[in-house]
Amino acid sequence: MPRLPAVWLFLSFLPASLFAQDSTTAARHRAGHWHIGLAIHDNGITIGNAARTNGIRINAVDADLDLVNGVNITVWRPSGELSGTVNGLAVGLAPGADNFNGVAVGLVAAVADRRSRWITIGGLAAVSDGTIEGLAVSSLGTVANSDINGIAIAGLGTVADHDVRGVIIAGLGAVANHDVSGLAISGLGTVANGDMTGIGVGGLATVANGNTTGFSFGGLATVTNGRLRGVGLAGLSVVANERLQGVGLAGYTVDSRSIHGWSTALYVKTRELHGLSIGAYNRVRGPQVGVSIGVYNSARVLNGVQIGVLNRAQNNKGLAKILPLINAHF
Repeated sequence: MPRLPAVWLFLSFLPASLFAQDSTTAARHRAGHWHIGLAIHDNGITIGNAARTNGIRINAVDADLDLVNGVNITVWRPSGELSGTVNGLAVGLAPGADNFNGVAVGLVAAVADRRSRWITIGGLAAVSDGTIEGLAVSSLGTVANSDINGIAIAGLGTVADHDVRGVIIAGLGAVANHDVSGLAISGLGTVANGDMTGIGVGGLATVANGNTTGFSFGGLATVTNGRLRGVGLAGLSVVANERLQGVGLAGYTVDSRSIHGWSTALYVKTRELHGLSIGAYNRVRGPQVGVSIGVYNSARVLNGVQIGVLNRAQNNKGLAKILPLINAHF
């Protein structure tokens, strides 16, 4: 997953003139906390690399920052490792700190090492190597290398390396490497590598490598590698590898080891059906308890009713194994 060094590498491709001052200024700042200002015991206005300020702090390039309560205005990204906490407003081309508590605005990027809380806005990227809490917005990528708790929006990709509790929206991909609890929407792919609870929407596909509870929509496919409890809707395929409990609607196929509820597609494929299945071909390789309606219905063990052009119940005897129009076994 994206890490902070990748963000700095990206920023390094911006015009060299922006870095001409940075190379000399950073060297000066690493030597100490030289600054001037109208301040008494860190209270007031400071200009330069003050370690602590309660009020307004203006600096070109931060280095070894400790604490700002108020407003921190910086020209460029910090030199060396990110440090310090800004409680209030942090603004600049690429402000960075250990913690943002308040509003952080980076015309290029806003980057926190541990936590970015309340509002984070990055012209290109909003990144936390820890958690994002509150609202985070960027035109390209919004990334938390831990959890996202709140609302995270990006023009291209929104990524949480752990859990999402809230809302993630992305033009291309919305991804949680663990669980999603809330709302996840993307133009192409929405992915939870753990469980998805709530609403998942993907322009092409929505995928949960664990269980899905709630509503899952994919323009082409919605896939759950565990159990789907709720509604699965897709243009082509709804797949629940373990069990579908609820509703599965797809243009081509609904495929699950076990279906409990209502499924509709051209081809419904399962080993166990409890409920209602409507499709051109309803294929139940095990017990069917309920009703199937289609052109061709097939069940290994029928305990219910089949309605269609041709109906096959392997547990019936003689000619009743395959009947036109209707077949039944109770």
